[in-house]
Formats: sequence, structure tokens, C-alpha cells
Amino acid sequence: MIAIVFAILVAVLMGCAAYLLLQRSPVRMVLGLGLFTHAVNLLVFGTSVNHRGQPPVVVDKASYAGDISQFVDPLPQALILTAIVISFGIVAFIMALLHRRHSLDNAGDNCTDRIDDPFALEAPSELQPVDEDYEWLEDLVLKRRLEAKEDD
Repeated sequence: MIAIVFAILVAVLMGCAAYLLLQRSPVRMVLGLGLFTHAVNLLVFGTSVNHRGQPPVVVDKASYAGDISQFVDPLPQALILTAIVISFGIVAFIMALLHRRHSLDNAGDNCTDRIDDPFALEAPSELQPVDEDYEWLEDLVLKRRLEAKEDD
């Protein structure tokens, strides 16, 4: 009975996480990622054997003749701890990307107006440089700014 309730809880968490991940809002995306990681952690925890036992530490392994089944399996705990650390790193990385995007959006300049942007659009063929200077790009930026002012 408890296993069915646990499985339903994991399914509801994964469903809510999938719904939030498909939204366009960055905040909902981060919340959905958090719910998804919690659901995966609960899934790994639910698949482990749920019984109490001794920690798997034996001082003298050569002379130990006891029952191995009395020990608790540490693998699910290690997997969950690893998943928590990885999910924290991913959420931190996504938050840094969102902060960078937000700061670039609020800067007021277009991506094509930035000279130091490696992802800017390529210049038209008539403005291709003859040598390695970037005067053509500054001319293009100035031309686009003038066109934008004329449109306003």
C-alpha cells in the first residue's frame, strides 16, 4: 500500500515538473527542474530496500563469518547524495545563464550592435574587410543605429 502511494507521489511530481519545464517562463523552468530532481531522488529512494540494519563497515574482513544480509546497502544513499549535488550545480548554472541573459536584455543594445559579440550576424559581402581591422563593423553598427533612429 505504501509503495503505491509512493509511486503515485513520484508520478505526480514528475507530471508537475514536466508541465513546468514546458513553460516559457524561466522561473517556472527552474522550479520544474527542482521538482524533477526531487522526483528522481524519491524514485531512487523508493527502489532501494527499506529495512534497518548495521552500517556496512567491518574491521577485520578476513575473519568475518557473519550474515551479509544484516547490512544496509549504501548505494541508494550515495546515488541520492550525488544527484543532489549535481542538481544543485545544474540549477546554479542555469541561474547564472538567466542572469547573464537578463543583464544583456537590460543593457539596451542589440546583439548585432555589439562589436565584441562572437555570435553576431556576419557582415554583408560589400562590407567584408580587406585587411584585419574592424572598421567595417563599426560602420555597419553606425549605419544600423542611424536606420533605427530614422524608423522612430
